[in-house]
Amino acid sequence: MILAVAGIIIFLVFALIAIRVGSRKEGSTATEAEPPLIHNSGIYSIVRKSPRETIGEVKPSRDEIIKYLRTQNVTITDEDVNIAADQFLASLENSIVEIESGDKEGVEFYSYHFTGDDPMCDPYHLKNQFISRAQIFKYPKLIPPFHLGCACALKRYHGSENLRQTTVMGMVPLIKGGVVPHLPDWTLWSR
Repeated sequence: MILAVAGIIIFLVFALIAIRVGSRKEGSTATEAEPPLIHNSGIYSIVRKSPRETIGEVKPSRDEIIKYLRTQNVTITDEDVNIAADQFLASLENSIVEIESGDKEGVEFYSYHFTGDDPMCDPYHLKNQFISRAQIFKYPKLIPPFHLGCACALKRYHGSENLRQTTVMGMVPLIKGGVVPHLPDWTLWSR
């Protein structure tokens, strides 16, 4: 009788060990199949994807810009068309590089700065506005330039990365209440 009870106890211990090992293997298979949600730094990996992958969906290509400018009833030389396209794409590249550099540094907030007068962007009140890196990921249309000849540039916000500090500096969020504001159409051209 004692042997039968001891045998049952040993069987139950081995059964529990087998169940535990089996459940660990199932858990590790599931995590190996799915990419991790968090980088080692603790930042969500989805936020850190370069905007290069999706920017083509919201910003025009060189060919689109040239085609658009050549169809306008305005007298512009081929040289001016190429200059406008090159400036737009160079400005876009600068914004993307700024974001990628900020990702390496763990920057969470960006602000809009203007390198000159921009009458097309003035009505949209982009000065002293900031956006988060997560918003840039979610809405790549927030990446300048916004129109041909746009003087808006995206700059990393260096500081404590404390949202409250931005408001102390007189900066306010561009997106309020989850609503993305209307931005200038890229076909506007300020020369």
